[in-house]
Amino acid sequence: MNATMTHRGPDDEGAFVDREAGVGLGARRLSIIDVEGGHQPLSNEDGSVWAALNGEIYNHPALRDRLLAAGHTLRTGSDTEVLVHLYEDLGDDLVHALEGMYAFALWDARRGRLLLARDRFGEKPLFYADHGGVLTFASELTTLLAGAPVRPELDPGAVDAFFVFGYLPGSDAIVRGVRELPPAHLMTWERDGSRLASRAYWHPPASATPPSEPFEQLVAEAGRLLEGSVASRMISDVPLGVFLSGGVDSSLIAALAARVSSKPIKTFTVGYDVGEVAETAEARRVAEALGADHHELTLTEDDVARRVPELFGRLDQPLADQALVSLHAVSEFARREVTVVVGGEGADELFGGYPRYRWMARAARIENAVPALPARGAARVAAALPLGGRGRRLVDLMAPAPMVERHLDWVTDGRRHARAGLYGPALRGPLAADGLVPRVTAAMNGHPPGDVAAALMQLDRRQWLPDDVLAKADRAGMLSSIEIRTPYLQRELSEFAATLPYGVHTTGGTGKAILRALLAQVAPVRERPKTAFRAPAADWLRGPLAPLMQAQLEGGSAYEEGWFAREHVRRLALEHASGTRDRSAVLWPVLAFGVWLDGFRGRLGGG
Repeated sequence: MNATMTHRGPDDEGAFVDREAGVGLGARRLSIIDVEGGHQPLSNEDGSVWAALNGEIYNHPALRDRLLAAGHTLRTGSDTEVLVHLYEDLGDDLVHALEGMYAFALWDARRGRLLLARDRFGEKPLFYADHGGVLTFASELTTLLAGAPVRPELDPGAVDAFFVFGYLPGSDAIVRGVRELPPAHLMTWERDGSRLASRAYWHPPASATPPSEPFEQLVAEAGRLLEGSVASRMISDVPLGVFLSGGVDSSLIAALAARVSSKPIKTFTVGYDVGEVAETAEARRVAEALGADHHELTLTEDDVARRVPELFGRLDQPLADQALVSLHAVSEFARREVTVVVGGEGADELFGGYPRYRWMARAARIENAVPALPARGAARVAAALPLGGRGRRLVDLMAPAPMVERHLDWVTDGRRHARAGLYGPALRGPLAADGLVPRVTAAMNGHPPGDVAAALMQLDRRQWLPDDVLAKADRAGMLSSIEIRTPYLQRELSEFAATLPYGVHTTGGTGKAILRALLAQVAPVRERPKTAFRAPAADWLRGPLAPLMQAQLEGGSAYEEGWFAREHVRRLALEHASGTRDRSAVLWPVLAFGVWLDGFRGRLGGG
């Protein structure tokens, strides 16, 4: 199992086995804190409690001081060691003392009890399988399968959900019998009786109330919390940098990192030699204003042709976020200079950054104001007009539909409606028992009644953020043996943001109003529209990835095993290649799944 995770920890490995109990812990290590002394797994003084940690505990210096003052003896400067001693004092409640991104396992030999825990937002993954009382767990699915008595049989329902969403939503893995521990959960297993139980240990505030403080004071509080978070995430015994796209989120992080750093920060960005996605100039401008040591990567079409099959084939689960390619490329590029980078993940979900929050709220208001029959007729008329971008969004808003379905079709480009012709026999069962809308509805339970924007922000924090955004950051970084840290997901900052009504986040008519105001205060740069690390996927599918798509159609496992209908996909691919229609929204997840499946089956290359 350890051997499958060398990319996650190329610097060191270790194992502990309690043969009497039949329990083992293994760990690979990317050495960042206490490079020489932080070997894992490690124990308390008498060897009765053992721990293995994936991730970082950012407040470990303060926790270490607290433990030393309480009489504990710590042999290393590692953040992992604080876990075993906190457990001695607090038991399972140690999670409430932790600020960080983590998945950890803790074995209590005296009680014959295992504790597993995952960080509040799910920055670090943790898969598990329970078969007849035998519990196996790991940071990646392929690692778990290397040691678990589980048949690598794909779950058709999970494949269906992957195609529609572009990622695996919720706790179900792509393989039957395997689950992922949800964010902010802990799980216990007891040797006597092999009892397995899990529970949530944290929830963000459930409701927001109008603040009594003026907007300027809210900006100041966000700045205080965010600067402290950035400073804590820059603690490292190895070189550190910042991913910079030139947008609000990353520019603000870079500005605060420059403020707390004693030397010029290193910044990294990525651009392309094809398409209209261009952000290197903006990133360069921000870096120059901050006096950063800036590095740019141009991701060429030749590099894309080489990188995509290798990247998709190495993933433990398929992921169809197009920006995964860009993030992996810039991670690999940055690894030549640094071992840790700080990124801007989580800002949109916490501070109301996605424009669709505003669009969907408008749709709800239109639906309440216009009777259904006139609205349906107007939508049919508008749908026949040659509208682009913004006009097409207005058409979508005019068409009466339940809010959950409208949102689902918006964020997935309506892929659920394309499934009937696209699916092969292996996927027709899940299509007949479609549970996608109930899945999204369940994830939105508990939101303030009638507050559409707040409901969608909650949904994104529960599903899109952990299952796509953070999974992308973890896999892109770890496959390059680099750690990506996320200051926006600090607990106090996230709770502060959650207490504010959506109207505060859109002060001035745009999202992330607090972050925009803060950026204007701390950096001599002007903001620009959001881009993040976007990718020209449509151009890639017509150019460097066209041969890969053809190879998949000719002999890929996705078609040989009956997951997708070969001829139907072929027609879409030809249509896309001709330039008459952009079919990238459908073709990209099909390609991502097919290449992943070939890698999973040990037959990369589609033949």
